Amino acid sequence: MFTTFDRYLLKRYFHVFVIGFIATYGLYVVFDGFTNIDGFQSGADEGSSTSLLWIMLEYYLYQSAIFFDMVSPILTVLAGVVVFSLMVRHGELNPVLSAGIPTYRLAIPLALATIIVNCVICLNQEVIIPAIADKVQAERGDMGSSAQFVEPVYDFSTRIMINGQELFLTEQKMNKAEFVLSKPMVHAFVTVKSEFAVYQKQTESRPGGWLLKQASPRYQELEIAEFARDIILPGAEPDEMFIVTDVGCDQLCNRNLSSLISTPDLIARINNPSFSDLSIRKQKLDLHSRLTRPLMNLIAVLISIPFVLRKESRSLILNIAVCACVMGGLFGISQCFLYMGSAKLISPDQAAWFPVITNGTLAAWFTNRVQT
Repeated sequence: MFTTFDRYLLKRYFHVFVIGFIATYGLYVVFDGFTNIDGFQSGADEGSSTSLLWIMLEYYLYQSAIFFDMVSPILTVLAGVVVFSLMVRHGELNPVLSAGIPTYRLAIPLALATIIVNCVICLNQEVIIPAIADKVQAERGDMGSSAQFVEPVYDFSTRIMINGQELFLTEQKMNKAEFVLSKPMVHAFVTVKSEFAVYQKQTESRPGGWLLKQASPRYQELEIAEFARDIILPGAEPDEMFIVTDVGCDQLCNRNLSSLISTPDLIARINNPSFSDLSIRKQKLDLHSRLTRPLMNLIAVLISIPFVLRKESRSLILNIAVCACVMGGLFGISQCFLYMGSAKLISPDQAAWFPVITNGTLAAWFTNRVQT
């Protein structure tokens, strides 16, 4: 049962968290806005300040979801440190301890607040960011366009190299598409070019793949092996062709940036045979890191308590400085494990979960330092 003091700590925690986010995002908006003002002006009506402000407002509204995903783990720990620091600064801790209430009883409302913030982070990651992924990647002066540069991808399952000039995420379309068909699918390497290609997702009646418009050479001109006729299909028109592949639009641009997709989509990428082992390994590392992030946030808040509320502390400023150094060291340990995972020194699951085990052990080990 939460007491009045618990609700007081919760209110202070969320107050610090919200103010911290507004302050940091405001600094980012001011710096980025002045740095890239020319990009916004290119899409605004000439001489119209209202149009310019509206474009900037729309752009940074979508970017706020990405910024929240990046800074919320830091703000989670920072809010906890500030709450305990204010308790010491205002002399609120001694009456609580004098009443026989253990120090870690005060961690219950902060742990609950951390769990609530983690739920918001998961909602933002799994629902909001995937829904606005095309807007997040849009140009500053043209929010209506989702044009992206194409990163060539080799489909290991069909042995087809996919490339193009420009990709539109909203329309699921690629301009100046090129599909290189390799042996033994055809008798010789053949590059099928298309003015534009549209990706169609898998349904119950047909597989997923690219529908090539104005394809050259045409389907009738290709000498296709018998087994490849299940992969390269004729279109409704003579100049159309359908190529079956699991490589969609999101995998042809920023394919190593998994923060823009949901966890089910990330798991689908890992199970996709079209990608190389190196790419799948990175996706696995991102998946395990995403699963361990809530635990890491909670452990970081618990670790901060013994250093902010240290026994026989000489200065609150010194306590905060020591806490910051410890947090920096723990962050370095986590990054070291992630580097070893990306360098194939350890497996992706070990790289993501070893920091949880290490930091959790340290959180328990430091409990004897807390003021009681």
